[in-house]
Amino acid sequence: MRFGVVLGLVLLAGCGAKVPEIDSPTPVLPDAEAPTVFSRAYSLTESPDGTIRVFAKEARDYTHIYEMRKQKDGSWSEPSRLEFPTRIKLTTPSFSHADGALYYSSDADIYERGQRDANIWRVTAEGDGWGTPEPLPASINSGADQLNPAMDAQGRLYFTDNGYDSAGSHDIFEASMDEAAGDWTVSAMPDAFNTFRAEAHVAVAPDGGRIFFYSARTPKLGSVDIWTAERGPDGTWGEPRNLGEPVNTSGIDFGAGISGDGSILFFSRDGELMMISLDAALAGVGSVDGIDPSVGAAD
Repeated sequence: MRFGVVLGLVLLAGCGAKVPEIDSPTPVLPDAEAPTVFSRAYSLTESPDGTIRVFAKEARDYTHIYEMRKQKDGSWSEPSRLEFPTRIKLTTPSFSHADGALYYSSDADIYERGQRDANIWRVTAEGDGWGTPEPLPASINSGADQLNPAMDAQGRLYFTDNGYDSAGSHDIFEASMDEAAGDWTVSAMPDAFNTFRAEAHVAVAPDGGRIFFYSARTPKLGSVDIWTAERGPDGTWGEPRNLGEPVNTSGIDFGAGISGDGSILFFSRDGELMMISLDAALAGVGSVDGIDPSVGAAD
């Protein structure tokens, strides 16, 4: 039954018909082997043109990233592992809506900097393949772990770091390019974003108006839940709120990502890749802490 739902969506997309709203969490890969605690998949991201999907998947102590390409009939190719530079950790991919490149984190050696921690890298898709991956400059990649990159159409880069002025084990930071200096400027997110616990797996809407991340903070439904915050008309961020049901459950819900057109939220439920329309995903915002989901909603 689950396969039929997904196949129907794929065929409609391939025929140019309007894809019906995915109003409940639906498996992205219904025929995939069930995940274990050693093989969880997460951080599914889609290119701005909707033709490439990339996600991370664990293999015990290692993490790899895989790609799927959209076929002529509208279906997706089987996941294929990408062989980018790494030692153990190749993770948290995210397509940028500013330059179309894929940003991700890798612990590959950057010998000229003496760095063997996790750093943010960038690579562009070229035809059926990929260009040469490059690490971001030292203004982003410090001596700590940089993970979970996400970039909106304005070129604002969000990522997590356990260095800088982190309040917890991993905090969310925002970086913008200083055109005059030709380098990145990193700033902390508002106080309500980061806690003494880890915040991770960042995703941002293409227009930069909404951000998603996972956290173990309370109130929550599971061990970790996905949280979201909205950017106001004046450019300031509102307070993060629990995404609530139907996305969050008593299980482990994490690893958010956004479709190329911004209409679908991807996430991981206990290690299985899921998808739901963004409208349906936002319907429960604030319900966990007793806040009316309609409060603060856009007209």
